[in-house]
Amino acid sequence: MAEVAVNGRRLGSVWKTPFRVDVTEALRPGANTFEIKVTNLWVNRLIGDQQPGAGRKYTYAAMPFYRPDSPLLPSGLLGPVQIVRLAVE
Repeated sequence: MAEVAVNGRRLGSVWKTPFRVDVTEALRPGANTFEIKVTNLWVNRLIGDQQPGAGRKYTYAAMPFYRPDSPLLPSGLLGPVQIVRLAVE
């Protein structure tokens, strides 16, 4: 899941493909600032909470599906971010 903002203007959240947000209305001439906040996978948080020395636990599961040595799943901003100009008719 990702939340997108341009020049401080929040433009929405995306949680499934194609992960596209129309930024047209927030763009201005010159430099622009893009902010993308991404969320880690719940599975990775469960594994993180099982780590030795983990202070505060953020998750709870009735069954211990994951152990401290369980592999983390790919998560975060995994691909390139592209700014695409659509053809104007």
